Amino acid sequence: MTDNNSESCEKNKYIQIPSMQTNRTSFFGQSFNNLMAEAMLEEEYKSSHIMDCDGLADSFQETKNEDGDSGKKKPAPSALKIKTENNTNGQDTSSTGERKGEARSVQIQVPPKRQKIQGNYSAVDIVQALNRALSTEERVDALEAAIATFDHDNRDRHDHEIAVGADIAIVKTLVFLEFKSQFRREPIQADMEAITREIGLALNALECVYRASSESVGESFSRVGTDLMHILVILIDDEVKNRLRAFSPHSSPTGGSYNRNEVEDDDKDGNQSLEDNDSMDDRKRPVTPPSPHGGSVGFIHDRDIMLRKATKCIGHFARVGKATKPLAHFPGFIGTTLALINVRPYNAIPFESRLSCLWTIANLACNTENMSMMMCTPNLINSLVSISCRRAEAGDSLETIMEILRAKSIASRALLNLSWSPSNKVLMCQNFALVETLSNLAMERRAPYRKSHTMQDIMLHTRRNSLGALRNMAAAPRRSKIALCGYNNGKLLDTLTDVALNETDQSAIDLSFAAIHNLAIHDTAELIVDRPALVLALKNVLLEDEDDDSEEEPKNSRKSHASSTILVLERTITPDMESYDNLRELLDAVNPSNTVDEDEDEDDMMPSEAVNATAV
Repeated sequence: MTDNNSESCEKNKYIQIPSMQTNRTSFFGQSFNNLMAEAMLEEEYKSSHIMDCDGLADSFQETKNEDGDSGKKKPAPSALKIKTENNTNGQDTSSTGERKGEARSVQIQVPPKRQKIQGNYSAVDIVQALNRALSTEERVDALEAAIATFDHDNRDRHDHEIAVGADIAIVKTLVFLEFKSQFRREPIQADMEAITREIGLALNALECVYRASSESVGESFSRVGTDLMHILVILIDDEVKNRLRAFSPHSSPTGGSYNRNEVEDDDKDGNQSLEDNDSMDDRKRPVTPPSPHGGSVGFIHDRDIMLRKATKCIGHFARVGKATKPLAHFPGFIGTTLALINVRPYNAIPFESRLSCLWTIANLACNTENMSMMMCTPNLINSLVSISCRRAEAGDSLETIMEILRAKSIASRALLNLSWSPSNKVLMCQNFALVETLSNLAMERRAPYRKSHTMQDIMLHTRRNSLGALRNMAAAPRRSKIALCGYNNGKLLDTLTDVALNETDQSAIDLSFAAIHNLAIHDTAELIVDRPALVLALKNVLLEDEDDDSEEEPKNSRKSHASSTILVLERTITPDMESYDNLRELLDAVNPSNTVDEDEDEDDMMPSEAVNATAV
């Protein structure tokens, strides 16, 4: 009985098989387990199937382990193929799905275990990849994937990247690379070209992350700011000194081996290099200095990338209000920043680095707790004046001209911010080179390319910043006002008069009248009245047509400043003075019926003394 049942089951099993194979479409639509069961029907292929199944299980297990490590779901391996073979006569299955051979097997092609990071990844994936990477290849792959993932302009996504710790992972990588760069003993001397390239990639990725909101960047600064600033200040300082040495006439540009730990720290030698290089022709210099250790062109490019991104990261920190004071007081930071700004020739460093440093200084100067300290920092004001005096020359490229204009605009903004502090006003008024520079910037109205609206806008902001700084400085105490009006035979007054008469921007005109009003006191009244053009400018403002209401507020401001100035003048200038005729003509034109009450309080004669100008 048992034998019959067994026989019957065996027959039923073999009877069902043809019905499964009658349709080719249904055959390939079956599950993987049914396909395996069909292959097991032939006794001679049982062992081979078991081996294939074991290999498949191992392959899937390895893929699962790799997915668990990376935190990234990978697509099923496309290399898995099912192939039908005929081991007896070489025949294949027909279009109807009928078996023409007696043998079937499954062949599995296992994908390689290690695959390069590619495709779209989330911030979490990148953070995990950076934390796991240790070998050079893994670090480079992870950093390149980080740049590809983080290089966008979506601020909310950047906020998320900081929230998941992308900044921490990159800073850890920088710390490790900085540690590796200290390997300087044989036979483990560091490969500086490879390390510099990795540092450039890491800083590039970090700069992308720091395009986040100021709040998120502030959170990042609170947790990694100190450690990161240590690295960035060292990198910038070493690179600046390295480039100065490369251009020094007393050293061979391509000689010697590079060692960051052997860079000279003598400030005197560094200043000498600046003076020597400043006298050389910029046009005879390459765009970047030759490598002092015989590096390739690619290595020089990596150094430029490193310098640009390092200064840009610091600039992102300067956007955060609570970070401006720690940045300004960080040991060696301002000195290193000024050293980069003062590198000569100008094209010895990437121009983006210089602009980033200037922008950082301008933002640091917004903090009232930094103003006095920065004003007393050696060479800071002189550096800003030097940048502001740079002029474009015939033959300069468009990129160079734009750099010069933007540098002047940022430097003038820094001076405007510093002039807000009452204690700084006095010190700035005593610096006649600064007064001369601001006066010249306020007069620059002609763009190198007249049809370029971008250049015109940059120069307009430069003029506004310069006039704003002069307005703030004019609110200094009495002695400073007298010094400003008497400087260079009254050049400042002539500059303000020219702006009032010839400037087309109404905001700049308003700032000039505000500065004149701040300068007008009893001791300077005669110097003002002695300039007929200045008296004419005051008269024109008071007699302006009031029908146009489009600029009512600026007009009211200018008229208020002009009226207050004339009030001071008529109370000071007496008929026995030579300049009285100029004032009398002005008074008759403005309001001939009114007379001045000479018995008024002495305290009302100098209203501008109480004006406290603020930064724009």
